[in-house]
Amino acid sequence: MELDEEIIISEYDPEWPLWYIDEACSLHYIFGPEVHIEHFGSTSIPGLAAKPIVDILVGITNFPNVAASQLQELKRLGYERPGSASTPGRLYFRKRGARSFNLAVTQFRSDLWNDNLIIRDYLRQNPNEARHYAEHKMDAYKKGFRTLLAYSDQKSDFIMDLLSRAKKEMK
Repeated sequence: MELDEEIIISEYDPEWPLWYIDEACSLHYIFGPEVHIEHFGSTSIPGLAAKPIVDILVGITNFPNVAASQLQELKRLGYERPGSASTPGRLYFRKRGARSFNLAVTQFRSDLWNDNLIIRDYLRQNPNEARHYAEHKMDAYKKGFRTLLAYSDQKSDFIMDLLSRAKKEMK
């Protein structure tokens, strides 16, 4: 299964948080009540244009141990596993359809867990930063970075700078 895929950027959809809530309920059923589940990424920032794919962060305390039964349930829900997507410390799953999702399973409270939530919270609290990020994303898309990997690579330096600013301000 190929990881790379064509992308589109959409205006913010107020339905995205509702998609998250519905999917999180299913994921709690699969992973159990002790799992930590968060909506992250651009679809979690009100008003921010994004790929119409809801990113969900699942924090487990025994990473990377995901039971075979849990993997089967994810598959039953329509998730596929194209691999790590070049991110150490993360199991990556995706589901495409009328409602599309990216699922990142990681160690609860790991650097990866914390960094994703720091960026989310920082952008929620700083509309000017969110607007600047939206402009950067749209610029990358308009320049022709329209596959997942090319688009992600184009944003990586910006995201690292954003994380650095967020960590300084959120302390």
